[in-house]
Amino acid sequence: MMCLAHEVSCLDDPALCNVLCVEKDCVEVEIDATNCGDNAWRSTGLYLPPSKRAILVFPASAVGKGLQVQVGCHSDDLSSAEELCRAPVVVHSKNVVDEKVVISCVWGGLLYVIVKGQSQLGNVPVKIYGAEPAPTFIKGQTNLSSWLDTIRKYPAPWAELITENIILTVPSDVIRSLDDPEALLSEWDKIMSAIAELAMIPKKFLRPERFVADVQISAGWMHAGYPIMCHLPSATPITDLKKIKNEGIWGPIHELGHNQQRGVWEFPPHTTEATCNLWSVYVHETVLGIPRDKAHPSLTPAEREACIRLYLKNGAQLADWNVWTALQTYLQLQDGFGWEPFKRLFAEYQTMSNVNGENKDKMNLWAEKFSQAVNKNLAPFFQAWGWPIDEATSKKLSTLPAWVEDPMKTYIKSN
Repeated sequence: MMCLAHEVSCLDDPALCNVLCVEKDCVEVEIDATNCGDNAWRSTGLYLPPSKRAILVFPASAVGKGLQVQVGCHSDDLSSAEELCRAPVVVHSKNVVDEKVVISCVWGGLLYVIVKGQSQLGNVPVKIYGAEPAPTFIKGQTNLSSWLDTIRKYPAPWAELITENIILTVPSDVIRSLDDPEALLSEWDKIMSAIAELAMIPKKFLRPERFVADVQISAGWMHAGYPIMCHLPSATPITDLKKIKNEGIWGPIHELGHNQQRGVWEFPPHTTEATCNLWSVYVHETVLGIPRDKAHPSLTPAEREACIRLYLKNGAQLADWNVWTALQTYLQLQDGFGWEPFKRLFAEYQTMSNVNGENKDKMNLWAEKFSQAVNKNLAPFFQAWGWPIDEATSKKLSTLPAWVEDPMKTYIKSN
């Protein structure tokens, strides 16, 4: 016997089918299954309660094409944690190998369709039974009156705020009183545009970045990746427009900066926690109008000077060149030449291949490329910072004009 409402055989699971026939209507969503980047989660705007089952019906043309159905967004595996605030694994997924996918998860969660990288399936209609609407606002699509009157009041415990290049997944309680999600997401649009601008990548990301708030994450206060994971207390700062504009959001931009770091111009471990902060400085100054010395206490003039002097006093050892100390090198270059040389180099590095992976070679290449970008011999500057500039690089750069304003000269003379 066929249940026409569910397009599946009632004999497969008559109990489930009867429940859905009585209690749940079909929701049809359209999934963007064209994806030129890495695997991407596509939000359905639906929530599956704990231990409940949902049926998703896909067109035959989408079966066996690498799509997956996923319940839950809290994807950190906490199996190695010494103490647990939640179960180690709370996400469940299934491959779409049949037109009908039946899925459940003991923990419940938001419902997604995962589109694998390099998919070219176009828009895929999916009929979903057994899930309920979650508070979801899509910039440019969701009606504000509907949001205020109905959508933000949906009982599902997790909510999503969606715009072109970023999706914020937070507890629904955080957005119950959010009156103007359009303005908030407009600000995030500006932030994400600045992220792309400095990185010299297309304005439209290959897949939107995601922030997901969780009761426990696998590392740190936040950590980069897809999604960027943060603790529950961070859900309010990333959704509070007034706070963002007045106080900034250094940490979240730091993590977005991590996602822009590329191995060809990174010198681990020295720059791992340093160059990502270039995006924090850039966004705060160009979008939020918050100068670097107000954006983070470690960037006041006094703190910067003390950091540099201590480094030089200890012999300018590369082993000590990391985090805030390493950032000073890049900020001195930015102070002297602005942001354009960084953009020019990042654009060039996006196209590079076969770069030697040794830190020494990469550091010499960066020194050479930056010197050429500003038409100054920066070899003495980088040597003052303890970079392993070799003789060949020094000789090549010696034909360029000296950097008369090199700030390290003053420090070396007075140290």
